Amino acid sequence: MNSMPQKRSLRQIEKQQRRKAKGEPKVKSRVEKTIGSLDIPDMSNEELMEQLKKMKAITPTALAIQMKVKVSTAKKLLEELKEQKVLALASRSHNLKIYALVAD
Repeated sequence: MNSMPQKRSLRQIEKQQRRKAKGEPKVKSRVEKTIGSLDIPDMSNEELMEQLKKMKAITPTALAIQMKVKVSTAKKLLEELKEQKVLALASRSHNLKIYALVAD
Protein backbone atom coordinates (compact mmCIF):
# COMPACT_ATOMS: atom_id res chain seq x y z
CA MET A 1 0.00 0.00 0.00
CA ASN A 2 2.08 2.83 -1.30
CA SER A 3 0.66 6.26 -0.54
CA MET A 4 2.98 8.00 -2.99
CA PRO A 5 1.36 9.40 -6.14
CA GLN A 6 2.03 7.51 -9.35
CA LYS A 7 4.61 8.79 -11.77
CA ARG A 8 3.10 10.54 -14.76
CA SER A 9 3.57 8.92 -18.14
CA LEU A 10 5.54 10.61 -20.89
CA ARG A 11 2.31 11.20 -22.78
CA GLN A 12 0.83 13.09 -19.81
CA ILE A 13 3.97 15.21 -19.42
CA GLU A 14 4.00 16.03 -23.17
CA LYS A 15 0.34 16.99 -23.05
CA GLN A 16 1.01 19.33 -20.11
CA GLN A 17 3.93 20.95 -21.93
CA ARG A 18 1.80 21.47 -25.09
CA ARG A 19 -0.91 23.14 -22.99
CA LYS A 20 1.61 25.49 -21.38
CA ALA A 21 3.10 26.35 -24.78
CA LYS A 22 -0.32 27.15 -26.27
CA GLY A 23 -1.39 29.02 -23.18
CA GLU A 24 -4.54 26.94 -22.73
CA PRO A 25 -6.10 27.21 -19.33
CA LYS A 26 -6.65 23.99 -17.43
CA VAL A 27 -10.00 22.47 -18.18
CA LYS A 28 -12.01 21.92 -15.05
CA SER A 29 -15.38 20.35 -15.52
CA ARG A 30 -17.74 20.97 -12.66
CA VAL A 31 -21.17 19.55 -12.29
CA GLU A 32 -23.64 22.08 -10.98
CA LYS A 33 -25.81 20.75 -8.23
CA THR A 34 -29.22 22.12 -7.55
CA ILE A 35 -29.79 21.98 -3.85
CA GLY A 36 -33.33 22.04 -2.59
CA SER A 37 -35.06 21.91 -5.94
CA LEU A 38 -38.00 19.59 -6.32
CA ASP A 39 -38.57 17.20 -9.17
CA ILE A 40 -42.13 16.00 -8.66
CA PRO A 41 -43.21 13.51 -11.33
CA ASP A 42 -46.29 14.67 -13.30
CA MET A 43 -48.43 15.57 -10.31
CA SER A 44 -50.62 18.65 -10.61
CA ASN A 45 -51.50 20.69 -7.54
CA GLU A 46 -55.12 19.48 -7.59
CA GLU A 47 -54.06 15.82 -7.77
CA LEU A 48 -51.64 16.35 -4.90
CA MET A 49 -54.34 17.96 -2.76
CA GLU A 50 -56.71 15.06 -3.49
CA GLN A 51 -54.02 12.60 -2.41
CA LEU A 52 -53.37 14.56 0.79
CA LYS A 53 -57.10 14.72 1.63
CA LYS A 54 -57.38 10.92 1.34
CA MET A 55 -54.46 10.26 3.70
CA LYS A 56 -55.18 9.62 7.37
CA ALA A 57 -51.73 10.75 8.48
CA ILE A 58 -49.59 12.95 6.23
CA THR A 59 -46.01 11.85 6.80
CA PRO A 60 -42.99 12.04 4.49
CA THR A 61 -42.81 8.24 4.27
CA ALA A 62 -46.49 7.81 3.41
CA LEU A 63 -46.31 10.56 0.78
CA ALA A 64 -43.15 9.05 -0.73
CA ILE A 65 -44.84 5.66 -1.07
CA GLN A 66 -47.97 7.15 -2.59
CA MET A 67 -46.15 9.40 -5.08
CA LYS A 68 -43.33 6.92 -5.79
CA VAL A 69 -40.56 9.39 -4.93
CA LYS A 70 -37.69 9.41 -2.45
CA VAL A 71 -38.45 10.24 1.18
CA SER A 72 -36.07 13.22 1.03
CA THR A 73 -38.06 14.63 -1.90
CA ALA A 74 -41.31 14.10 -0.01
CA LYS A 75 -39.84 15.89 3.03
CA LYS A 76 -38.87 18.89 0.90
CA LEU A 77 -42.33 18.96 -0.68
CA LEU A 78 -44.06 18.87 2.72
CA GLU A 79 -41.80 21.64 4.04
CA GLU A 80 -42.59 23.73 0.98
CA LEU A 81 -46.34 23.17 1.47
CA LYS A 82 -45.93 24.12 5.13
CA GLU A 83 -44.25 27.40 4.13
CA GLN A 84 -47.14 28.07 1.72
CA LYS A 85 -49.53 27.54 4.66
CA VAL A 86 -51.27 24.60 2.96
CA LEU A 87 -50.15 22.20 5.70
CA ALA A 88 -49.49 22.63 9.39
CA LEU A 89 -47.23 20.56 11.60
CA ALA A 90 -49.64 18.52 13.74
CA SER A 91 -47.13 16.55 15.79
CA ARG A 92 -43.47 15.72 15.80
CA SER A 93 -40.98 13.50 17.54
CA HIS A 94 -37.24 13.32 17.13
CA ASN A 95 -37.55 11.32 13.89
CA LEU A 96 -41.12 11.75 12.61
CA LYS A 97 -43.21 14.71 11.50
CA ILE A 98 -46.97 14.46 11.05
CA TYR A 99 -48.74 17.16 9.05
CA ALA A 100 -52.39 18.21 8.82
CA LEU A 101 -54.20 20.14 6.13
CA VAL A 102 -54.98 23.72 7.08
CA ALA A 103 -58.73 24.39 6.97
CA ASP A 104 -59.59 27.32 4.73
